[in-house]
Amino acid sequence: MNYKSIIKAILLVLAIASIVALFVPDPQPGPQAACASATTANPQANSGNPGPAAVSPKVVAYYFHTTYRCSSCRKIEAYSREAIESGFAKELKDGRVAWCVVNVDDRANRHFIQDYQLFSKSLVLVKMKDGKQAEWKNLVKVWQLLGDREDFLRYVQAELRSYLEAS
Repeated sequence: MNYKSIIKAILLVLAIASIVALFVPDPQPGPQAACASATTANPQANSGNPGPAAVSPKVVAYYFHTTYRCSSCRKIEAYSREAIESGFAKELKDGRVAWCVVNVDDRANRHFIQDYQLFSKSLVLVKMKDGKQAEWKNLVKVWQLLGDREDFLRYVQAELRSYLEAS
């Protein structure tokens, strides 16, 4: 076997692996379970049960991705999660903030591409009022700050804090 045949075989394997990667579902659960109450009225709110279940979120933080995810995309999700969980643990627990990871390649989630004018993997904050979307913002600087974890965390926390305070 000569080197040309070896290169062709390697390229063929890479092409097949790329095609397979497009169709293999992400092992992560869909947003329906984790985020169902984040954007709709909570049925428990009127059941007389006090506590977090009765509070509808004031801000929903969505991380939107596709099935194929590069290391930078995974890093943005991890940093975003860290920023929100470390800076807003109380708000997450009491339900004022919701964190949702959404695969826009899933048919049920494709509308988010139009809804939030997505062109890449994105972190979007959605301000809720009376259980309905009032305002949203795509935090586009997450891509610029990816190389500086501390600045990334400060940026996400400052943006989320301003959305919470304005609610």
